[in-house]
Amino acid sequence: MRVLEAISDTNIGGAGNLLLTRLRNSDRERISTAVVLPCGSMLIDRLERIGIKCYTVDGCIDKSFDIGAIRKLCDVINDFEPDIINAHGCISARIAALFCRVPVRIYTRHCAFDIPLYMRCFPIKQSIGALNLLLSTNVIAVADAAADNLIDMGVPEKRISVIINGVDGFEKYNEAKRKREREKLGVSDKFVVGICARLERCKDHVTFLRAARVLARKNDKYRFLIIGDGSERKNLVELTEALGISDKVIFTGFTDEVERYYNCLDLNVNCSIGTETSSLALSEGMSIGLPSVASSFGGNPNMVRDGENGYIYEVGDFFSLAACIGRIAEDRELYGKMSERAFHLFKTEFNSKKMTANTEKLYYELYKKRQGEEKMARGSEL
Repeated sequence: MRVLEAISDTNIGGAGNLLLTRLRNSDRERISTAVVLPCGSMLIDRLERIGIKCYTVDGCIDKSFDIGAIRKLCDVINDFEPDIINAHGCISARIAALFCRVPVRIYTRHCAFDIPLYMRCFPIKQSIGALNLLLSTNVIAVADAAADNLIDMGVPEKRISVIINGVDGFEKYNEAKRKREREKLGVSDKFVVGICARLERCKDHVTFLRAARVLARKNDKYRFLIIGDGSERKNLVELTEALGISDKVIFTGFTDEVERYYNCLDLNVNCSIGTETSSLALSEGMSIGLPSVASSFGGNPNMVRDGENGYIYEVGDFFSLAACIGRIAEDRELYGKMSERAFHLFKTEFNSKKMTANTEKLYYELYKKRQGEEKMARGSEL
C-alpha cells in the first residue's frame, strides 16, 4: 500500500510533530510512505533522517489553498501513484488528488474552534459539507471536539474517524537526576507549575500569569515555568513585571530540552482558548506522571478527566485556575493518585503506538474497501 502525506507547514508545529511521530512508528514493510511539502520546510531534514521520501513543491507555503501549486501536486501524485493521500489541512493537495483520481482521499483536521453561527446555517453549512465530501472520501479528526466542528459544518458523522493524538513520551528522571536539574534551574524546594506552548494569544498565557500572581501572594513555595517562544513574549514579560512576579517566573524561550524542563515540573497546565484538540503537551506530561490543570476549551476535557488526573477550569477564570493548582499542590495523597492516573491514561490512550496503529488500521480498511469496490465495478463491466 502506497500512502502520500501532504502538509503545508514550513515550521514544525503540532501537525508536523504528529506526522514525524507516526512515521517513526510506522510499519514500513506493509506501507510505503512519501511526504509532499513546501520547499524549505524544516520538516524535510527530519523526515529524511528517518528514511521517508520527500517531494517538495514551490507553493502551499503555510497556507491550505494555493491554486498555483495544484498542477505541481498533480505531478507528484502521478509520479508516486499513491493508493491513499492524507492531506493535513491542505486543500490544494485534496483538489490535486481528486483530479488524479486517487482512490482514497483523507483530510485530517488538527484544529478545533468555536464555529461561527453563519457557518452552521443554510446554505453555508451545506456548501462546506458538500465541498468536503467532494474532495475527501474520509476525514480523520484528532479529537472529539474536532469531529464536532466538522459535523457543525455539514460533514456526515459516518465519514469521520476520531483518532486521538499520541506521543512517544519522555524519560522520567530518577530522583537524583531530577534533583540536579531542579538545582540548576534554581527551584530545588519549590512546587513548579509549567506551561509548554507557543507564546501566542490562543494559548492564553495571560490567565496563567494572573493565576501565578494569586498563588504567589499566598505562598512563596510556587515557581512558574513558561516553556516556548512566540510573538507574545515581549508582552508577557512586561505583564510579569507589572504583576510583580518576575522573580517567580522563568521564561525558557525556544528549547530542544523540553524533556529536561518537564522533569523539573510538579504540575502541567494548558490554558488554551483556541484551536486545541488533543494536546501533545498534556500527553507528554502524562508520560512522566504529571497531573494537569487545563481549560475547558476544545479537547482538553477529554484528556484531563476532572478529578482523576487533574482538574478542568472555565476558560479565562484565573481564580479557578489558581484554586485548582493549589488544591493539587496542598494534598499529597491526591497528587499521588492523579499522578498514577495520568501515567495510566498515557499508556492506554495517548501514546504514539496506539495513534499509529489506529491510523494504519483505518488506512487498510479504506484501502481494502476501495479494492473491493473496484473489483465489483470491473465484474459489472464484464
